[in-house]
Amino acid sequence: MPGLEFHPLSDLRGQAARLLAERFAAQLRAEPLLPEIDDFHDHVPDEDGLVATRGGEAVAYLAGAVEDDTAWVRFGGVAASEPEAVRDLFAAMAERWNVARFQVFVPASDDELRDAFFRLGFGCQAAFAVRETESAARVDFGGTIRPSTPDDLEAAARFDEILWRHQARTPSFSGRTVPDRDHFREEWSTLWDEVDEFPAHFVAERDGHVVGHALLYRRPEGDLRVPEHNIDLAHAATLEEVRGSGVGLALTAHVLAWAHEHGYRSMTTDWRAVNLLSSRFWPRRGFRPQYLRLYRSVP
Repeated sequence: MPGLEFHPLSDLRGQAARLLAERFAAQLRAEPLLPEIDDFHDHVPDEDGLVATRGGEAVAYLAGAVEDDTAWVRFGGVAASEPEAVRDLFAAMAERWNVARFQVFVPASDDELRDAFFRLGFGCQAAFAVRETESAARVDFGGTIRPSTPDDLEAAARFDEILWRHQARTPSFSGRTVPDRDHFREEWSTLWDEVDEFPAHFVAERDGHVVGHALLYRRPEGDLRVPEHNIDLAHAATLEEVRGSGVGLALTAHVLAWAHEHGYRSMTTDWRAVNLLSSRFWPRRGFRPQYLRLYRSVP
């Protein structure tokens, strides 16, 4: 068998686009809620990358860019008819990137490609998922759900802080310092002026107190992930003391129904695989992984 030869991605973009088209066709067979793509040339990254050929035929490519101290390989950054060749490409690219942290997005349905990175020391850090919207039945949690107002700023800031603190604890170990409450107030203070980007923010109330919230976001289309007529569940949280009492179920049913009524066919969301709460809750609500974000840090 002929050995592998490496070439600059810029020299073989057409063959890389063919590999990406083949990869994406397999993704669609596993998960139809993906965007319709006509030309894959535009989705091969214009970044530093290599193509591996065998006997003159492209069998894999890998491309990414360094941001701060991390090399990122995004949705269109890797494809292969020989997934094992990706390990050779990573060895070459990692030397060029010259960093100790790596983030790689791979299709959740591509077991061989995922396995190639696992055998390079990567682990699964996050999942990016989708499901259909629906006219879900209302869930009775002993309270009500309503659109938020600027008077709910303190509650929104608190929920964001709750999520940050949860991610900082074991087993997530985000490594990020949790800011003070003023930071979160500032982050959320302009929400009600950004309705084009964030068309809906709901809060759940029980006994006169806000106990949970959910924020929807018009995530831009045009990549290899977001289907047409999609809305993103960008943030959701409840108070710890009400978990398991139906608040999260009620908020989920509410936003799915709202999205369905407003013409959105699908809803995307994402979660950290090491977040024990979200990694169990969202798949049980019907969200199916489209992509996994893999991570490796070299000591």
